Amino acid sequence: MSTNDPAEMKEGNDGFLLLHRYRGAVMGFAALWILVFHEWLPVFGNYPKLALIENFIQRIGFCGVDIFLFLSGIGMVYSIEKSDRISVFYYKRIKRIVFPFLLVALVRWRFDGWTAAEFLKNILGVNFFRVDIYTYLWFVPMIMIFYLLFPPYYRFFKKASNQFIFTGCVLTIWLIWSLKVRMTLRIDMFGMTNRIPIFVIGILAGWAARNKKVIFDKLTWGFLVLVLVLGLYLSYLTGYLGLYILVPVSDCCVPNILLACSLSFLIPGVLYQLCEKSPFKIAGWVISYILSFYGMFTLEFYCIQEWLGGRIIQRMRDGHRRIVVNAAVFVLITVTAFVIRWLSGHFWMLMEQSVGKVRDLPVPAGAKDAKKE
Repeated sequence: MSTNDPAEMKEGNDGFLLLHRYRGAVMGFAALWILVFHEWLPVFGNYPKLALIENFIQRIGFCGVDIFLFLSGIGMVYSIEKSDRISVFYYKRIKRIVFPFLLVALVRWRFDGWTAAEFLKNILGVNFFRVDIYTYLWFVPMIMIFYLLFPPYYRFFKKASNQFIFTGCVLTIWLIWSLKVRMTLRIDMFGMTNRIPIFVIGILAGWAARNKKVIFDKLTWGFLVLVLVLGLYLSYLTGYLGLYILVPVSDCCVPNILLACSLSFLIPGVLYQLCEKSPFKIAGWVISYILSFYGMFTLEFYCIQEWLGGRIIQRMRDGHRRIVVNAAVFVLITVTAFVIRWLSGHFWMLMEQSVGKVRDLPVPAGAKDAKKE
């Protein structure tokens, strides 16, 4: 591409266009980061400085959840604007989530010795609310709640005279509520409630993208870099030194908001420079392709990784080098998640074909007459 091309210059300077172009890559990055957080065995123990960096990257890997929520907030805006009916919006969300969530639950019921009651309580979210949100794949019940509440929230959001002020008011209400319940709310619940702001900010970002309310210039990109640095610093203070910022479980609130918002734009910016501007275009395209590949089945990747990864590590840890165990975990989870994604696609295709055939069946004459009466 020529640097004199106005379209190219606009794309290279528009963070939302770049995010749209590399959204799959950002999601893939977040998915891999979460895997590192859950299953990575440290390999740089003999190199103190590298070990410190490795440990820090792994320790803050749950920020991948916040990146997903930020992107989900943006995506929800585009999705609901394109949906003619709210039922279609909900169907698409459920369709994406249900199959891997239930399939992995069935596997764990069979191999982990769950009782039928435990199985039902886990898939229905009873244990999520009554016992601990981390009982079983906590992200799925949380995102389902966010999806359920999004349409009514967005209705009020759109009617507001100023969407930025409206969002600020919502965040203020969230903060006041969080401070009020900080001594009474079960501590694990803050792992969910602390993610409300990033989803709300994502909705604002999606609206701003559709309405061209944000201009990306050099100052904007510089500001995003500063936000990233501040997020990393606060992650260190909250995660390692126990700094309390506003609410309990502070390490998955303000620091992650800063990291998710900045990385969601900076990663596409870096990939664009690598793929289009640098002498290492091939490397850039390879990195982008690999990340985008994982961005296709992020939910399946998440659903299976802790159960399967834990079993692989348990069997291989004592007889193999850590780097070999990490590679085995990486490959086997990738293959399994891809297969689940394939099964999910075929399952819903067959379901929709079956429903379509039922709809196309001729109505018996007697039934028609009865309907008229």
